[in-house]
Amino acid sequence: MKVTIFDREYSILSGVDPGYINKAAAYLDSKMREVAGNFPGVSENRVAVLAALNITDELFKSDRDKPMESDAEERIIRLARQLSDIL
Repeated sequence: MKVTIFDREYSILSGVDPGYINKAAAYLDSKMREVAGNFPGVSENRVAVLAALNITDELFKSDRDKPMESDAEERIIRLARQLSDIL
C-alpha cells in the first residue's frame, strides 16, 4: 500500500490492517506539520527527527502513567471485595 507523509509517498509492505497503517501515517504527518509550523525553514530531516522526539515523549508519558492506572484498578478491585465482604 502507499501512504503520504509530509507530501512524500511511501510504499508500505505489511500484514497489518491498512486502516491502521493509514491512521499511523496520518498521525505522523500531522506531527511533522505541527513541527514545521512551529519551526519554519527547518529541514525536512530535522522536522522528522523533532516529530519523532515528540511522539517518543508521548509514548514515554503514556507508559509512565500506565502503572498508576493499574494501581488504581487494583485498589478499586480490593475495595470492591472489602465492600462485598461487609455487605
